[in-house]
Amino acid sequence: MENDTIPVNQVQGTYEGTARDGAVFEGGLVRRIVLPLPFPQVQHVNVYVLGRDSFILVDTGTSSQDSYDMLLEGLRAGGVRHLDAIYLTHGHIDHFGAADRLVKDGVADKVYVHERELGNLGNAYDELLYGSQLKRYGLPDSVLEMMKYASQFFDSFAQRPDIVSFIGPGMSVRYDGGSLEVIHTPGHTAGSVCLYDREKNFMLSGDTLLSRLSPNPLLELYQNGDRRKSLVEYMDSIFMLYNMDLRAVYPGHYEIIHDHRPHIKSLFNFHYKRMMRIHNILKQSPMTPYGIMGDLFKKLHRRDMFLAVSEVIGHLDLLERHDMVRSFEREGLLYYSAS
Repeated sequence: MENDTIPVNQVQGTYEGTARDGAVFEGGLVRRIVLPLPFPQVQHVNVYVLGRDSFILVDTGTSSQDSYDMLLEGLRAGGVRHLDAIYLTHGHIDHFGAADRLVKDGVADKVYVHERELGNLGNAYDELLYGSQLKRYGLPDSVLEMMKYASQFFDSFAQRPDIVSFIGPGMSVRYDGGSLEVIHTPGHTAGSVCLYDREKNFMLSGDTLLSRLSPNPLLELYQNGDRRKSLVEYMDSIFMLYNMDLRAVYPGHYEIIHDHRPHIKSLFNFHYKRMMRIHNILKQSPMTPYGIMGDLFKKLHRRDMFLAVSEVIGHLDLLERHDMVRSFEREGLLYYSAS
């Protein structure tokens, strides 16, 4: 969403990547392939090939034919005929959509992902579960219906992997040229991971750190009715990354981040300002999350409403963490007021 843009002066480096990009980094150990996305909000995704003679792939792009063809072309251009494994930073379709196809076509042997991403890989949008909760937040039926069809549309750009293996925090991923440590960074999703080469001080960050956007910590519900506090998790994750020694961060979208600490400071500042803006809105009168969303995002496309309500709920969680809001039920709706 436009409101999630990081100030331009915080963007590190330049981004000239296009599909078939093929830019190489780390003395040729890391090759970036930039693939197209069919979404207006973000139009390209970065996937990375690591190795010299044997190779692994980090993320895959979608399963759409144009993206898949460009991925294969990018692999061939880098001299890659076979992948020992695919490692997924998280389970969104722009990052895992082609994984199953690569395995079934014999291009890759295995797919690895954090176990908390199984719900995303299996399309976790449960219409009844999410519908009942989102109605509590004040969203009208017309928006809920649109979200159902949006979920079906997104699902058409991925083939769900039949078999995956799990990676977890502290595990080591060997590649031809080094070793990557799995860093669990929940927030954007429950099982988001970054892959860190401690010796060379670079990281593959997926969507946890992006140069131009604040990654949206999405609303995520569990079958027992519990809700993950995604933005709270995200703030803890990037605080952990702030204290790490990182020379370069290779993200899932946009350009390389060469100085992650000022960038993370800008993220903290962004979320603090958003949190305080919502607090000021609630000082006027109690509101539902949907009401706050309408006040916060004046020009909001219907397709972005799930992202927007996720943002609002996340910042309400932050306000609750600091005892700055309270919530109460009224006629089946959830309201928040400033403390």
